[in-house]
Amino acid sequence: MIPDRLTKNWGLKVISLVLAIGLWYYALGEESIEVTRAIPLKIEIENPQMTLSTVSTRMVQVTLLAPRAMIVNLASQDISAVHKVGADIKKAGDYSFRIEPSEIHLPNFPIRVTHIEPEVVTVKLDELIVQKLEIQPDFTGDPAIGYKLVESEIKMDPNAILAQGPKGILESMKSVKTAPIDLVGRIRSFHRTVDVRLPPSVTAMSGALVDVYIPVREEFDEKEFTDVPVRFLRLPEVNGTITLDPDRVSFVLKGSKRFLEKLAPEDLTAYVDLGNLKKGEHSLPLQIILPENVSLKDKQPILITATIASSPKN
Repeated sequence: MIPDRLTKNWGLKVISLVLAIGLWYYALGEESIEVTRAIPLKIEIENPQMTLSTVSTRMVQVTLLAPRAMIVNLASQDISAVHKVGADIKKAGDYSFRIEPSEIHLPNFPIRVTHIEPEVVTVKLDELIVQKLEIQPDFTGDPAIGYKLVESEIKMDPNAILAQGPKGILESMKSVKTAPIDLVGRIRSFHRTVDVRLPPSVTAMSGALVDVYIPVREEFDEKEFTDVPVRFLRLPEVNGTITLDPDRVSFVLKGSKRFLEKLAPEDLTAYVDLGNLKKGEHSLPLQIILPENVSLKDKQPILITATIASSPKN
């Protein structure tokens, strides 16, 4: 049998138990814990004649103390550090400062900064200047075999840019490169609109895009062929012995480099036409069967002396 003391006022006891459990969860939710996050550091220069040249770090580690119930929300919040360099700083040089908890931009709920790493940040300030920089295209790879980039015909619009940045950096720069332009396998000219690549502390005062015309042309070359045999196209009407002088020739061909590189002497046919010739000595122009895109360098015809004589009698 259950004692009366356990069953007496049981309703109040149940309510007390529920309140105790709720209070425990509330206390648990209010327990604060520490979390560490890496956040971006922004430097604001209030003197318009000065600019940031370098900074020892762009990120800082902050340790935050927040209620346990807020930790999930904290993970999705934007937190950053902003330090202002006052307008009284008017000389170029290195400056060090501490990031204060008040410079950490926090979300609007109970949260406290307990530690900041690094403790000291060093920046280099410089005079802000404007300078004109020539734009140079940055090419990667090579066109297809037998084709080349014609550098003298490259066109860029614009071909220079006005850049603003630290004096110490800009004064050492004469030009700036574009983003890489891939030439691999190209067989014809093309256009590309690309960015101009500037150092982190330098900005373009006008647009940072440049339109580049990249001329790609077929490459031409010359190649010498030696000891190419001279053949007959047709025999003369009369019987006899035939002597050719010279019976082998050498010449230079010009044309498409990709065709010339593959061409060998045995691929060429050099001949003279002996048809309708009579006995005697004849000066004949050499004929050469050539592939497309290839021609003789020397426009003067090559002359072959053909001698047709009677066959010796037995």
